[in-house]
This record gives sequence, C-alpha cells and structure tokens, in this order.
Amino acid sequence: MFEQCVEEAAAAVAAFGAYLATADGATQIEGLKALERLGRHVSHLKLSVVADLDRSGEFDQRCVTTRAAIADLLGYHPGRARRMVAVARSVFPTALGGQPVEPVMPATASALGELSIDQAHADVIENLLNSPTGRRLDPGVWGGAEKQLAEWAVTCRPDELRRLGAQLLNTLDQDGPEPEDEKPQLNELYLCRCRDGQGGRVKGQLDTTTFTALSLALEGHRTSGDEDEDKSLAERDADALGALCVQALDQADLPIQGGERPHLTVIIQEQDLRERIRGATLGLGWATAAQIRQLACDCKVLPVVMDGDSKVVDVGRIRRTVDHYQRRAVAARDRGCAWWGCNRKPRHCEVHHIIPWAHGGRTDLGNLVMLCWAHHRMIHHAGWEIRIHHGWPEFIPPKWMDTSQTPRRKPRIPITA
Repeated sequence: MFEQCVEEAAAAVAAFGAYLATADGATQIEGLKALERLGRHVSHLKLSVVADLDRSGEFDQRCVTTRAAIADLLGYHPGRARRMVAVARSVFPTALGGQPVEPVMPATASALGELSIDQAHADVIENLLNSPTGRRLDPGVWGGAEKQLAEWAVTCRPDELRRLGAQLLNTLDQDGPEPEDEKPQLNELYLCRCRDGQGGRVKGQLDTTTFTALSLALEGHRTSGDEDEDKSLAERDADALGALCVQALDQADLPIQGGERPHLTVIIQEQDLRERIRGATLGLGWATAAQIRQLACDCKVLPVVMDGDSKVVDVGRIRRTVDHYQRRAVAARDRGCAWWGCNRKPRHCEVHHIIPWAHGGRTDLGNLVMLCWAHHRMIHHAGWEIRIHHGWPEFIPPKWMDTSQTPRRKPRIPITA
C-alpha cells in the first residue's frame, strides 16, 4: 500500500511535468506556482513526521539522537538536520504527561499549515527567536514578535525576513545584553606598506558612525565617467578614498553631490526629541545616543522627526516641486526603495509620482514614492499599481502574478521600542 501511494504520486507529478513542457508561458507560470505549493505540502508533511518520531522517542530506542538519525536517513548535512528538528519541535504540538501542548510558535505553525510559508521561513523565525536577543524578550513580547514575523514571512524571502527580524528583535530588546556581555563596536584600521615600497594594503573594521561617514564621503568622490567604465566598484572606491584624502589635506572640503554636499540624516522619534535621545537611525545603520551626540558636535546633521507611528511630522518646508526637503521626507518614510523586497538606499533611488503629473497628480508626500531604478522601470512596464494606504506605499501585483491581487508592502519596524 505504501509503495503504491508513492508510485501513484510520482506518476502524477511526472504527468504534470509532461503537460507543462508543452504548455504556453502563462500556464507554465501557474504550473510553477502549483509545484511550489506541492513542495510546501511535502515539506510540511516531512516536518510532521519528524515531530512524531521525535515525540515518540523512536530514535531514543535505537540509541541515536533525532537530528543524527535524520541526517543519516535523508542524507542531510548535520546542520540542516539540526535545524529541521528544531523547527519541527517548535511548530508541532508536543506531549507533556500524555497531554498535547500547543506549539511553541503557533503563528508560524498556522502559516506553515496553510502553506503560506515554507520550512526556510520557519527556520529563520525559530533561529531568530532562540537567539540571545530573542531569549531576552519577555514572554508576551516574544509571542508578539513571533506573530509579527509569521505575518512578514508570507511576503518576504527568507533573507529579507532574517534582516527585518533582526531589526525587530533589536528594537524590542530595550535592555540589551548584560554589561559584561556587551561588545562595543570597534574602530580598527591597518595600513600595511607593500614590501617593494609600491603602495600598500588597507584593512579594518568601523563602527556605524564612522562607516556611515566614510560611505557618504566616498559617494561624493566616486566617479562614473566613460574613463571608468572598465573599473570595478572596488577600484572606483579606492580612487575615491585617495581623492578624499588629497582634498582633505588640501582644503578639508567635499564636492557638491546631487545639488548639495553629502550629509548625514538622523531619524529620531518626536517623543525622544522632546525628552531625551535613546538612539536613532542613520542612513546606513543604527547609532547609539553617544554616537548621535558625537555627530551633533562635529558633523552636518539633518534631523527628521517621526511621530509614534513612525510617520514624518517635520523635515522643513515643502515646495511645489520635489526639492531636497521633499526628497528627504520621502526617504525618511520609505527608507530607500519602497518596493517590499528591496533594500536599496535612498541615494540610489528616484522619486516617482504615483499619479503622473501629466494626469493631474500632485507633487506632495501622498503622491510620491521612492523607487530604485530597476523597480521604477518595472512599475512602468510590468502592470504593478501603487497606492498610499494609511500613510505607507503599497504595491498591487498584476493578475498574472497573483489572481487575488493582494497588496504588498515593506514591513514597518519602529525606530525605537
């Protein structure tokens, strides 16, 4: 009976593959999505079986751990087997005194059962919540984070979910690690001359403040003319660093970039601005209150004030056209490309009119969205629609991609807890 079921399932998959091989492009796209859904069925079933075997102690009777047995049975790398067992234990009910207990990650278990996410997403969620940062959260906060991560997983790739989840947990972990465990960011720079005396090598590690300042300064000096078309980004950055040092020695000034000099944007909460600065977000990362105080002493800083819902409440005056102030407002709201799966920074993006100016669209925050070049072009040609919903950009996919046309949006993480 068992072998017959497997053979029938394999024959059905083979027949479906033969059908898709002769189908048109639109049908193949739908077939690809159907195969992914089938794969999630299989993955969910494997997790269920692993959970049953682990709960019953089947492998304990054979004097082997569950993860070691899974690695041998399925030919998995030990690390992959360990992650699979960890996810299975977290998303399926366990038994305590013969009574079933709710899953450790109920929202993730529900999303897996509905096939909205796959094992890779659940793996990311389990890994985040059982990291040192996740374990420091209060049980109620931990449960809320698990629910939020499961919701984000429906529209995020695993790599995007890992990045967003880390930001979320760092925001929720108000106390941070114990003082003895806290490792301050290091500033290290090594200049090593080559033995032949011709130049040298540079290596090191920079904290958020220094890295942000250096990146913006290099951006101001990086060239992209015809003479550099054969140079890599690394080569142009090296040239930019040399030019920056020469100019600093000469006149300690930076060139005009995009109509203004390179600057740092610090995003803070309105309440924190009125009371005290606990921390803020720079263009390239998170900075502590001490680092912000340092920046305020010796750098040109543009404050962007946010309300309790992380919406822009003050960036200066707004004019009819998209000036620098409006661009900064859009950048502060969208944090770069607003596309739900993109992490391009604001300086690599363009401001797009949702309703075109030629069709009566206004040049104000409610009709502007920040997009990188690739997604700006795709919006114009692939049939996507954009709208501002409750103050945030949402993207509505074309029907060929999603027949339900469920809106997609970039997850919002508060600036501070």
